[in-house]
Amino acid sequence: MAKVAVIGNTARAIGAVCASDLTLSGHAVRYTVFPDQGDQLAALRKAGGFTVEGDARHLVSKKTGFAQLDRICDSTAEALEHAQAVLIEVDIHMLEKKFTAMIPEFARGAVVHVQSHGYWPAARLTPLLRKAGRTDVLVTEAPAPTHAARIDGTVVMPKGLRGGIRIATVPAARTGEALAVLKPLFPHFGAASSVLQTGLENLNLIVHPAMVLPNVGAMERAKLDGRKFGFYQEGVVPAAGVLGDALDEERKRVCEAYGVEHTPMPQAIEQYYGFKSNTFFEAMHNPVYKSFPPFQPDIWRTWAADDLPYAIVPCVQLAEQAGIDAPLHRAFAQILGVLLGVDPWRCGPSLADMDLAGSPLAVMARALGSN
Repeated sequence: MAKVAVIGNTARAIGAVCASDLTLSGHAVRYTVFPDQGDQLAALRKAGGFTVEGDARHLVSKKTGFAQLDRICDSTAEALEHAQAVLIEVDIHMLEKKFTAMIPEFARGAVVHVQSHGYWPAARLTPLLRKAGRTDVLVTEAPAPTHAARIDGTVVMPKGLRGGIRIATVPAARTGEALAVLKPLFPHFGAASSVLQTGLENLNLIVHPAMVLPNVGAMERAKLDGRKFGFYQEGVVPAAGVLGDALDEERKRVCEAYGVEHTPMPQAIEQYYGFKSNTFFEAMHNPVYKSFPPFQPDIWRTWAADDLPYAIVPCVQLAEQAGIDAPLHRAFAQILGVLLGVDPWRCGPSLADMDLAGSPLAVMARALGSN
């Protein structure tokens, strides 16, 4: 039995489903949310935990029912005390701010796994730990979170469990240390080659841009009509498939420049969900995506606001510092910047902030820990 702290729970319900699943697996889970999410705790305290309903195959524990948490905490400091494994679900725009506040609270040698769709969290946070003198703490990242779920009050409904998740630390030479702590919680975890792999395999970098652009007009019409939009149903159109395959081919060249094994989109979907396909368009028909309900039609703005600074722009910048053209990704960055009303090149961390600036060989050496 591991002592685990689960911190935060956004609309994706990853914090809630992980706290529930790990509790049902027999681990002692302390749970809390960030102050701006505090209104979630009253009902949870009254219930004493989460009730898990639905298909147990979407859970590591393979169990549903009532998950009585070890402790529902008032603060992150209380939850983090003596916790060797920490899971964080946070608005990716607030990652540095909220993580920095917790740095003094982490137990010695804690392993912190950020449950996000990539977005380079280990690369973004490790420099903060170094600056604070907390190199004993390890941050891990993956191309996608472990679970997909929905929540209604204190009732959690798992919708998917991704297999084949590969994680990385900075440097990659320490990933084994992190796996020793995390594999008892998530037996399907494996080691990625480095954060260059996890960052460039961000599932949203692969999926969202190709799907959003051909559907912006349809989504805006749905909003004007006051209805939701089936992004993974009516939004799966042939043009998205064409763009998806082309973007994936461009991403492959960036991966190759930094010594990263490229995982094509259809292979990634098979790895995560067991669904076989040959093209981006076919991969979008996987049953997990099809099971997602219609979304509010302007959800694409929320997604693009994450993808643009933390996925698309870093991909372009990595390509260009390696002397590779990435015209499609650059065009998407410019178009989404206009639609969102932001400067795409100034709305997120720089490569230097993430210690990813320099020649490909130098970046690779730092990411691997071989220099």
